Amino acid sequence: MEGKVTMAYETIIYEKKNRIAYVTLNRPQRGNSFNSVLCQEQAEVFEDIKNDDNIWGIILTGAGDRFFSTGIDQREAADSPEFRARGVNPANFADRPDGLWKPYIVAINGMCCGGGVHYIWQSDIAIAAEHATFFDPHVTRGWVPVREMLGMATRMPFGVAMRMAIMGTSERIDAKRALELGLVTELVPYERLIPRATEIMEQILEQSPLAVRAIIETMHRGMGLEYHYRMEKEMGELIRQPTQNTEDRKEGSRAFAEKRKPVWKAR
Repeated sequence: MEGKVTMAYETIIYEKKNRIAYVTLNRPQRGNSFNSVLCQEQAEVFEDIKNDDNIWGIILTGAGDRFFSTGIDQREAADSPEFRARGVNPANFADRPDGLWKPYIVAINGMCCGGGVHYIWQSDIAIAAEHATFFDPHVTRGWVPVREMLGMATRMPFGVAMRMAIMGTSERIDAKRALELGLVTELVPYERLIPRATEIMEQILEQSPLAVRAIIETMHRGMGLEYHYRMEKEMGELIRQPTQNTEDRKEGSRAFAEKRKPVWKAR
């Protein structure tokens, strides 16, 4: 594919150039959080990538230099009657589609937290800007990070993932520590992030594309990542559901909105 093709979306910048699909989460004013529109558009983009024989690799990043993705849009969740009643995620995060084994790099350009970590564990290679940070705020707000932390436990030692899961916003991993843990494979200055991701992808695309896709499929299936895509949703419903209407769950949301520490009652 010669030249560059840009496709218009409301919340995503989608470009195709030299067999590479560049996907940019484009809601910097909301921390590049995902709402229902972004997830619908992301699902469409990923299906297009899967079905376009001229696209051989994917690079995903966030707009700006502050946020990669902060997960679900809290405002949309707070305004959703279904979410308040049952804890159903109104965004309905768009997972990596079944059968999409083209190489997938995430370039983490800033803060990555909450549901934003989905992009890391569903990718094949993660690199980051030197100022990137990682944490999970779910338990600080009275939420249960089932999908996020099960996925992250495939990328980090169990104890590290557990600390991240149960210490909330008080446990933050900087870029250097993320590299040491293997959560990301390389750190670069922010201005070099996309050029370096492109260099890595170009080196991958010099290899046999069918062999690359086969080993990616082997690794994902062998590591049980498809289990996380499908079964963790059921586990999340089983474990998360009983916490949704508790006093503590409501207090977590109130405290976050009022910018104060929550007063937990364990009921």
